[in-house]
Amino acid sequence: MGLTAVDDTLIASGHPGRGTPANLGEGNLGIIRSRDGGTTWEPVAFTGEKDFHVLTAGPDGTLYGQETGSAQMLASTDLGATWTSAGATLLAFALVVDATGRIIATTPDGPQVSSDHGATFVPLPDSPIMSLIAVSPDGQQLIGVGSKGILWSSTTRDPSWRNIGTAHGNAQAITVTDAGDILIVDDSGLSLLPST
Repeated sequence: MGLTAVDDTLIASGHPGRGTPANLGEGNLGIIRSRDGGTTWEPVAFTGEKDFHVLTAGPDGTLYGQETGSAQMLASTDLGATWTSAGATLLAFALVVDATGRIIATTPDGPQVSSDHGATFVPLPDSPIMSLIAVSPDGQQLIGVGSKGILWSSTTRDPSWRNIGTAHGNAQAITVTDAGDILIVDDSGLSLLPST
């Protein structure tokens, strides 16, 4: 499942679960949207057709994503209603957009970065291989999960990566709060790594 936010609007994709309204799609949800914090959802695009496990939003509200099973980078500037090819093809595990508008993708070959809205990607120098990546709400800090659950941190001021801890087993999701705390969903449940 992919989930991101543009201001107060949640954008998601994935597979329907038990109790999912039929109008949101069967098999795949396509792109769905909530304007009330997730209480209600409406279908937006690709209903019943596509499943985006990789989905993120930039500071300007542009959405970037990849349909599961496709290496094509897609972009939307209208909260997910229409999508166009951004140009690049790569296998992304996760995507984030930092404060400068760079798109960072975790891939099997290591992090890749795009400075042209997803048209091209190049390797992010001196970076560990990571499966998950998150960006702080202000877009200044990147947090990633690498092999053996090692947590990595980098900032726009200091792009070098530093080891800041370890997840408990297999990390499945990661986010950074407004206060700078790191939340990790892993084998032990929900873990909190307080900001330093």
